[in-house]
Amino acid sequence: MDWHELKKSMNFPTQYCERTKNLLALEKILNGSLYDHIRYPFFKTCGGDGSYIPINKRRPSIRTHLCNIVVDDTVSLLFSASHWPSIHIQNETENEDCEIEAKIRKICFDLNLPSLMEQAAVIGAVGSVAILVQAIDNELVIELKRTCFLEPTFSLLDPRKLVHVREQYIVDAEGLKKAGFGEFPDGNYWFTRDFTEFETVWYDPVRVEYNTEKNISLTRDEERCTQHGLGIVPIVWIKNLPSADPNAADGKCTFSAGIDAMIDADYLLSQTVRGLRYSSDPTMVLSVDEYQISNGLTSSFTKDASHAIALPQGSDAKLLEINGTGAAAALNMWQALRSLALEAMHGNRAHGDRVSAAQSGRAMELMCLGLTWLVGRLRRSYGDCGLVSVIKLIVLFTQKFSDLEISGHSYGALQVKNISLVWPAWFEPTFGDMQTIANAVQSAKSSGVVSMDTAVRMMKPATHVQHVTEEIKKILNDNELS
Repeated sequence: MDWHELKKSMNFPTQYCERTKNLLALEKILNGSLYDHIRYPFFKTCGGDGSYIPINKRRPSIRTHLCNIVVDDTVSLLFSASHWPSIHIQNETENEDCEIEAKIRKICFDLNLPSLMEQAAVIGAVGSVAILVQAIDNELVIELKRTCFLEPTFSLLDPRKLVHVREQYIVDAEGLKKAGFGEFPDGNYWFTRDFTEFETVWYDPVRVEYNTEKNISLTRDEERCTQHGLGIVPIVWIKNLPSADPNAADGKCTFSAGIDAMIDADYLLSQTVRGLRYSSDPTMVLSVDEYQISNGLTSSFTKDASHAIALPQGSDAKLLEINGTGAAAALNMWQALRSLALEAMHGNRAHGDRVSAAQSGRAMELMCLGLTWLVGRLRRSYGDCGLVSVIKLIVLFTQKFSDLEISGHSYGALQVKNISLVWPAWFEPTFGDMQTIANAVQSAKSSGVVSMDTAVRMMKPATHVQHVTEEIKKILNDNELS
């Protein structure tokens, strides 16, 4: 069974559009529930009426989670603790503004942006993710939004600019009560909210039975509507990877190329385990007439060394055993499927147990070349188009609301123009790598082919220097003292 057939068997509200259904189906892969709608377990071969249950109607008992592995690996190389980028800000004279940089770094960690961006990369692996920035009670709040329930509208003149976002999904009466909307009769309701360039518009919930389509007549909830007057939609829309359609709302899914191979691997391993279990307890065949067995063929036999079976003279008993060549072939096929899926998704195909000694950072990079290429593309999506845009939106909020607080601190109106990210090395350099870099930098500096500024930047993978200018001043002061 391939992904197309499996997706058709999933149950989603008919009112949702195909884009929403597709994103919800991809989310099921990430949370491991893509087979939960299948009724029968894998080892149940017959129904209650004795009819045979096809394999594609049974849930696999083994889950390989190859797609989740690729997503976790990419996110770890993207926003983990050792891969968080350095935020650099230049003033009008193109010099580093250390004071503003320190404030921005503190804001990022006060808002827990590293964890938020890490989670955004996981959520956005299906194609896209939205980051909502709001000022609630003079406190800056950042919220991640799944885009399956969001409908963006981009400017015709500038396709990168959001002009309107509608959030709409189905919720039951209990959900409305928990959200503070009050008591509603039992049933399902459309929850709708609009984000525009100047306000956030809330609408009264509308019963689904009365309006089966999404194009419903809405009534504004003036009590909840708020004005922000930013002039832009307070949402950063991040497309995961470049897709074939540049004007599409969503980017390319990280793991879409490996879904079919993963499903085949799940069923293959489940069937292999079933075969091995059968080999441990094969079926017994009796060559005897029915009338010669007490209670007929409905009687049960205990297949155990402590229970002897007495058969009439001339009868025979056999076990339908199978050899182990099928299991070996299945495991070879699993390795081929694993390699195919990881190669299609640009995952890491290297086996850690085959590395006999410590490897240099460059060697590790070459071993994971496909993965680093993939993460390099994600750095543009979630870094230059994601994190930088979030910082710019935060700066705009500080300029618009003078009394705004961020995690209990007031920073005033921040003035930031040129923001850039400097990413660390893919893998931490070993002491041998550091020595090699230091020798190369020293040789280049003594030969006069690089400046002091360039030399310090060349050593950044080993020293993790935040401010090059300050580091140069420290070096010159040390030289004067010596």
